[in-house]
Amino acid sequence: MELIFIAGGVLLTLLFLLAQSLSKGVGTVGGALKQVGLFVLQKNPPGLVDIFDDKDGSGSRTWMNFGMLWLVFATLLGFLMGWHTYDPTALDSLASVGWSYDDGSSLKDATLNFLSIALLYGLVGSGMVAAARNGNGRLASEANASMVALLLSVVLLATYILPFIFGFLDIDTSENPIRTVLYSLETLAVGLLLIPVFINILITAANRGEQELQTSVWFLIMGIAAYILSMLYMFFGELADATQMVWLAERVAYGWVPLALMFSVGYHVIPMTAKQPIWSGSLRGASMLLLFITIPPFFMTDASASNFVTNLGAILLTLGVLPIFAASINLLMTASAGLSAVVKQPGAIAASMAFIALPFFAIGGYFTAMDTFVGTGELGTMGDIVNMSMLFTVGGLLVLAGAFTNYPNAIGKSLATPSTATLATWLVFVGGVASTLTYLTGEFTSNAVAASEIEDVVANNGGFYLTGAALFYLAAIGAILSTMVVIRTGIASTGRSIEVNDVSDVATYTLTSGSSTTIRDLIGRGVGVDTTLVVSETEANEGGSTVIAVDSALHNDEVKEFPPTASTVMVEFVQYLTNTNQSVFELFRSMDLDDSGKIDSREFLAALEASDVEALSSLEATELVESMDLDGDGELNLPELDIAIAQIKRDHDIVAAQEEE
Repeated sequence: MELIFIAGGVLLTLLFLLAQSLSKGVGTVGGALKQVGLFVLQKNPPGLVDIFDDKDGSGSRTWMNFGMLWLVFATLLGFLMGWHTYDPTALDSLASVGWSYDDGSSLKDATLNFLSIALLYGLVGSGMVAAARNGNGRLASEANASMVALLLSVVLLATYILPFIFGFLDIDTSENPIRTVLYSLETLAVGLLLIPVFINILITAANRGEQELQTSVWFLIMGIAAYILSMLYMFFGELADATQMVWLAERVAYGWVPLALMFSVGYHVIPMTAKQPIWSGSLRGASMLLLFITIPPFFMTDASASNFVTNLGAILLTLGVLPIFAASINLLMTASAGLSAVVKQPGAIAASMAFIALPFFAIGGYFTAMDTFVGTGELGTMGDIVNMSMLFTVGGLLVLAGAFTNYPNAIGKSLATPSTATLATWLVFVGGVASTLTYLTGEFTSNAVAASEIEDVVANNGGFYLTGAALFYLAAIGAILSTMVVIRTGIASTGRSIEVNDVSDVATYTLTSGSSTTIRDLIGRGVGVDTTLVVSETEANEGGSTVIAVDSALHNDEVKEFPPTASTVMVEFVQYLTNTNQSVFELFRSMDLDDSGKIDSREFLAALEASDVEALSSLEATELVESMDLDGDGELNLPELDIAIAQIKRDHDIVAAQEEE
């Protein structure tokens, strides 16, 4: 039996078992595993993890900060790579420090490595925010996530610094065994460092209670698991000289993993900002299933195998475009359903642009990948252009989508200078797409001239690469501007707060009897004002009204009934809202005068005075706020106000005046 079938079977089996455990749990063993995992995260390595901040959102913030930094370096190297292709002597001055690359392969490898790690940081960091939102509002260990982010950069930098220190600068790893060992150890180290990240996110997801695992978190977990396995496959495959195992590991690391992380960000940012549920459950299921049983059409290499394996691989490669089209169509239709909200958010714009471009890159990637896979080689280096451009354009846009949407959520602030963020998004999109088309035109011209076999005719595609490099510099500028926006957001005044949304992608949430929680925890888990809260059983009293059992997570012995005068005021006020057809979200936004995400008694009194309710006083407003303040912080948030108004409507059978007639 071919080794690739054994390695692929083991890989798919492990991922299948992981998927089953995510959907069904691991029974009574789960509690013990959770405690062991928490011990590993919080106590290892002893002393080192304690120096990192464990504040909510600090872990994902660190990952996204590193992602933006690596993205800037990657885009600058991408510009230099295009310029060097135009003028091979442009970087000769670097030879004075020992840098040699001959045909530019070292620059290409460095660019791909920097870009890959930038996407890993940016997309995983964004996914951590989604996982925390699906859990209890924070990662299982924010400090451990920050520590791993730092150690990962140290490992990656060491692979570039150590050769300079010891003088092993030859990029040809076949002639430099020490450099080969360094790259192999880097592969193993990256895989091992991602294990605590995987445990961290698994425990965070386990804290979600009874609610369903969000699609974005599912893709995140499966993507990280596949990446860890691919790193181990690559390391041991290189040691055993198992070329088929290495080939499979490369398909996973450069195909499955980037797409899974991209889908993770897309399935979180777009539905949340569009304030719409995911458009099609069938397309979502197709993108989730087909991604991990097909071969993605990116970064393909020649397959040295039997005819049967080659034919099977060609079929799986053809099917590999289906999950890409399924996810792209699904997310674009979701965005179109809430287009008015999407166009106001730079992160949603970036995500939508990414999934507009991804199908086109998939088509180009399919033809170039098939050309490489079957060994014809008629398209030359066009496959390299499509692959790198896809990561820069689609991957870069989704890193920005996470930075502009999830980064503010992680730190509890609004995005600084949204106009600059939107400009940066357009620069990355235009620079990436325009440079791709220019580079491809130059390569197509060169291939056409070579295929014509006309003597004394030489294709001069230097002008295309010069233009392409200039256009790609727009993407580099966009990455720099995006990093500046992230920095400004991080250092902005703490008084600025994120916008409160009344729409959640969590349809239902179960509150178990005997448990305890807070409104803040519910919001952190993704619960919105339209989420159906399933509480304990109900029973009917003699008056026919429904009495909800208070033995639930929303039970609070300190919650007071409305004072008599305040109760009358609230009934009149709710009747006024019903007659004027105002939603709770619209009411909250109008009452939140300082845009802090909270309402105090002064703001509540101003809203009452603007209505038709008579005989108001500041004392009544204070009493009302205290009566509805479930978490005891002295102010009202959106869910607290929604719960209070819904209770009054239910108890007093309030309907619009025109409906009563």
